[in-house]
Amino acid sequence: MPLCRLFETSELLPAAWRDAFAGGPVRLFNPGLLREGSGWLFAFRAVGPDLVRRIGLCRLGADLSPVPGSSRPWSDEVLFSPGADLPAQARRWFADPRLYRLAGRLHVYWNSGWHEPHNCQFLQEIRPDDLRPIGPPRELRLAGQRRPLEKNWTLFGDGPFHALYAIRPQRILEFSLAGEGPIEFREAGAAAAPAAPPNCLDDLRGGAPPQAVGDHYFAIGHAISASADGYRYAAAVHRFGRRPPFAPERPPLSPLRLPNPQGDGRAFDRLNPAVGEVIYPCGADYADGNWTISYGINDERCAIAVVPHAQVEATLPAA
Repeated sequence: MPLCRLFETSELLPAAWRDAFAGGPVRLFNPGLLREGSGWLFAFRAVGPDLVRRIGLCRLGADLSPVPGSSRPWSDEVLFSPGADLPAQARRWFADPRLYRLAGRLHVYWNSGWHEPHNCQFLQEIRPDDLRPIGPPRELRLAGQRRPLEKNWTLFGDGPFHALYAIRPQRILEFSLAGEGPIEFREAGAAAAPAAPPNCLDDLRGGAPPQAVGDHYFAIGHAISASADGYRYAAAVHRFGRRPPFAPERPPLSPLRLPNPQGDGRAFDRLNPAVGEVIYPCGADYADGNWTISYGINDERCAIAVVPHAQVEATLPAA
């Protein structure tokens, strides 16, 4: 069984939120992860008793324990441009953060939930010393066909930059960080999908930012299936080429089993009544034959697992 670090709410909750959250329930989940020296940056979704969606940000040591005093009410510090044409919810709803280092600069990504006419996604640069936002967030935009609900674009590369928009069929976008204001994404060209092997998982979606290993990218996202208890989310891995056209190579045959000490149990009522067990990866790092994966459990808890690469490979068809 992989090493698992399950986080307590009390060790992550920023001091600035403790009074407002004192009445509970408090849910901290779906964390992003980024290596920083010998430690880590850790961003998590927070839902307090007022049900407002927020993002907290802290540092972890090499042992994956939160650095005392580092947790901050990060989304409270985000300042949108006053003239930005955004739905009201997009200014106050912060969900499912991912952490990126793009061209050597730190960024936080999030989405604005589900609202009309379509939700929004943002990328916010942050200062490396105190992790505060630099300027206003930049909305991610795509000309042409797109879904009304966007929550899982995963960015990769270090210039030129790309994003995995969809997995099956695979759709890759490209973008630049030049300029200010919204970031425009465009199609990067199609890559033919290989035939799916028997028992291949369906309904694959994004999750953690893809990580380069040798000549390949491994993307740890999630697969959704129906059950009597509601939709179930499980971690799933797929592999695609490291160079354009980033051709899809190996879809998942089985889920990646990440530890879930809670099973399908919850401490509080479900945030989404239609959902059962949830394993939701938002961060991944590969080094020395092991994966460090951050994920949410049942829309309530944050966890990190250290998984051998052989276990990841075992979920894919033979090369």
